[in-house]
Amino acid sequence: MTVNGLMLALGGPLALAALPAAAAADLPALRVSGNSRFLVTTDGAPFFWLGDTAWWLRRLAPADVTYYMEHRARQGFSLIQVHPGYAVEDYAGNRAFLEDDPGRPNEAFWANMDAIVAAARDHGLYIALVPMWGQEYGEAFGADVAKARSFGVWIATRYAGLSHVLWIVSGEYDSINGFRLPISAEQKAVLNAVAEGLREVHHGTQLMTVHPGVARSSSVDFHAATWLDLNMLQSGHTISCAAWGLAENWELIAHDYGLTPAKPVLDGEPIYEDTPDAIWIERDINRPRADAHAVRTKAYWSVFTGACGHTYGHNDVYGFFAPAYPGQVVDIAEGPGQRGSWRAALDAPGGTQMRHVRALMESRPFGTGVPDPSLVVGESPAGPDHVAATRATDGSYAMLYVPRGQPLTVTLDHLCGDRLVAWWFDPRTGNALRALECQRRGEREFAPPTSGDDQDWVLVLDDAARGYPAPGSA
Repeated sequence: MTVNGLMLALGGPLALAALPAAAAADLPALRVSGNSRFLVTTDGAPFFWLGDTAWWLRRLAPADVTYYMEHRARQGFSLIQVHPGYAVEDYAGNRAFLEDDPGRPNEAFWANMDAIVAAARDHGLYIALVPMWGQEYGEAFGADVAKARSFGVWIATRYAGLSHVLWIVSGEYDSINGFRLPISAEQKAVLNAVAEGLREVHHGTQLMTVHPGVARSSSVDFHAATWLDLNMLQSGHTISCAAWGLAENWELIAHDYGLTPAKPVLDGEPIYEDTPDAIWIERDINRPRADAHAVRTKAYWSVFTGACGHTYGHNDVYGFFAPAYPGQVVDIAEGPGQRGSWRAALDAPGGTQMRHVRALMESRPFGTGVPDPSLVVGESPAGPDHVAATRATDGSYAMLYVPRGQPLTVTLDHLCGDRLVAWWFDPRTGNALRALECQRRGEREFAPPTSGDDQDWVLVLDDAARGYPAPGSA
């Protein structure tokens, strides 16, 4: 039979109710918070997006998918970002579409995707599906908006009613135009058609965003789109964006935070751990690689500037790289210098330390947080030493991220209460040191316990009367 232009097997597994709409282990659906800055569950509980780029998870056999899911769930991730793809194969050699015809989905491939989606739910993980990358939409549909919309209807129908599914309408959507902006009206119409097809089916019950190229935000082309629930940016694969004349993630987030209407925003692809710096600019795999400190800095800059969460990635995990021989390093012609097993990379220091970002934010009512750079006395530098600051709207807490442990002077008058408790939170360990208690008056200098490379700290200031627990604790 034909549904909206797509050929479906009558009564077969590609019928519209391909997956069960309910299961005992269903996660609560997500929605945008009342202040339009964060995400919450449908019962009002705050949700912190701690994502992992598992783009090519289709490459893994079921047992390996389980291993991956168990690992990331145990490490505190709340969501994974997965790209099914167009002219691609899964672990068993099944292509996504028969003869690469998007109107003829290959059930063997999509049954494997169904299992991945179900496994995420079973491990307590939300899953953000990226049906195709921008250039794939161009290859699959050209300028045919009717077929693009039909595809959106089909794939949304397959996962309709699954409360843990979100949609990233396109990966690097500007690749539909060779990464040149602006994309044409015809190209934008194709992407909008897919999004409208998705929304036609789920009626707004599954959140939607779109993923841009480097150092850009979805707000450039889609902020006003009614289907766009939250903005996503890609700060890209440079340790310091400023060093390459690019906007840093906190700058992009600050820009989007100021837009009307207000929408949540997050960095959906910062530099991956163990990626050579500026790999896609210099195309040199021998450049210094991003370490744990680099990925931590992007994360804390993001959330303290107003992001609703953050996405982590590892160079050997996103494509599930397994060396063909000991010591193999992938040449730039084949990839960005992958050099280790994805299994070992799951325990990379930066990845394991992402849980501390989430724990810190969840130890305070982060849904009341607003970015407040004016907490820092003097102008914060725009480069690697930039200090990002956030505080509660009622002034009951503040957090300031210090990338290299440099002393800073803070305006205390923006907070509330007669006395403040000051803590130093260690992003490497998740431990908090109670530093002092002081009057909330005027300006005060604070010096982190250590300083220098890999010595980042978070200063947490609490209204003493609130009795907040140690930062990062439940």
